[in-house]
Amino acid sequence: MKTAILCCLLALTGSGTLAQAAEPARPALPRVVPDASGGAAATEAFRRLPLCSLAPDGKRLLVEPCRPAPSRNFTQRRAVPQTVLRMPPPPAPPAPSGYAATPVTPPTPLAPPPVQPLNNCIGGVCRGADGTPYQGGTGNVVLDPAGRLCSRNGAWVQCF
Repeated sequence: MKTAILCCLLALTGSGTLAQAAEPARPALPRVVPDASGGAAATEAFRRLPLCSLAPDGKRLLVEPCRPAPSRNFTQRRAVPQTVLRMPPPPAPPAPSGYAATPVTPPTPLAPPPVQPLNNCIGGVCRGADGTPYQGGTGNVVLDPAGRLCSRNGAWVQCF
């Protein structure tokens, strides 16, 4: 029973009878559009038509026939000169001059920091052979009197 009703509804929708019953029939109005053969009378009739606008439901035109809104005239825009700025040219590379006026001396290699022997460690303080005290830190790290970190390896200490 339900299938039969559904088939009838689909048949009515496909044939357009249901769609025609939902919308009222509108008379087909001739579209008045000026053309080259219509002359001045057709142009005047077109000018008197109202501007096209949508009905409140938004699905059809409010009044037919109607004329479309005039297009914007872009020739009334003002001309503005175009300014194109170029990137500055890259600086020229220096010309090779052969040898430099003053000779370049290579840097001297740094000497490794001196290694100091330790005499004895009592508590958290170790004394070097020259009497310099080293404060004990964490693990093998000690501090010299200037506060620099020093590495202790057995009976030797090296400050960086």
